Amino acid sequence: MLLGPLGVLVVALGLAALLALLGLMGLSPSPLTWYLARASGLTLYLLLWLSLVSGLGLTTRLLDLLGGRRVVWDLHRLATELAYSFLALHVLSLAADPSVPLGATGVLLVSQTSVRQPWTDIGIVTAYGFTVVAASFSLRRLIGNRIWRALHYATFPLWVTALLHGLGAGTDTGRPWAILLYVTTAAVAALMTASRLARSIRPWQQWSEQSKAASGPVVADVCVSGVGRRDASTGGGR
Repeated sequence: MLLGPLGVLVVALGLAALLALLGLMGLSPSPLTWYLARASGLTLYLLLWLSLVSGLGLTTRLLDLLGGRRVVWDLHRLATELAYSFLALHVLSLAADPSVPLGATGVLLVSQTSVRQPWTDIGIVTAYGFTVVAASFSLRRLIGNRIWRALHYATFPLWVTALLHGLGAGTDTGRPWAILLYVTTAAVAALMTASRLARSIRPWQQWSEQSKAASGPVVADVCVSGVGRRDASTGGGR
């Protein structure tokens, strides 16, 4: 539970120390900050994807080969907690990079920059949404299972917006390895989402079929009883 906040603190202090050292040496933080922003952005995307996939694995059993539900759950929690650190590194590196006109307001507030819009603002909204969903892990007992589960459903659209942000704002999007990365992760996420939806629909279909089967004899009995009463009142219908 402390891994996420602790990671953010370590990233903030480490990056501040690095910038101070570069300043004392009279060196520009760029392109180092730009490389950090790119690397942390891609890693963050993969962690969000892993969090989504492992979460789906808990309900579809498609990842049980990894070692069981406990292992998948720990993987889900670890990916979510690590995403805090890489989100902090991504945001702070972009804010500190002098070659990108973003600054603190450009990475924290929407509509504050014209850099790669609307993809930048989509990334900001995604970051805030992820923070709320990830924080629900620690607040589950306080907010209750119903609200916690409702918040977790937001993981699906948040991953989609993270994908759109990466495609639109990422400078590596056109590279073959990046295309392969996005296509592969999107295909796996879509496959597991479809499997999860199928598991949700199947109980409803079974319940509907059982209801129809149970109501059939009742309808038949009613029809037979009605015919019997009519025949008795008319002398057998003749």
